[in-house]
Amino acid sequence: MMQVAKVQAKKQKPILPEIKEKLDRSYTESLDLTQRELHCPYCGWYISTLYSDCSGHFKAKCPHCKAITIYNLGYFRRQKRYYGDQFYERKPQFKY
Repeated sequence: MMQVAKVQAKKQKPILPEIKEKLDRSYTESLDLTQRELHCPYCGWYISTLYSDCSGHFKAKCPHCKAITIYNLGYFRRQKRYYGDQFYERKPQFKY
């Protein structure tokens, strides 16, 4: 079943059966996808979680430094570096 954050009762409204079915279908489709986190390039703060089928452009505002940035998701994928038989994932460089 889908993990849902608790919503305050006064802000909650009934969900239509069609919407509930779409939410359940979306959740089951996402189980096979890999997740990755998108961090702000300026301060390194967490912005969003992206799935492996995401592509295109994504506009986001950093909750920490308030920078609004447009990301081309093709440029912000994890890169693997190969050294002989071993590989190392490139970690983002953060300025703290």
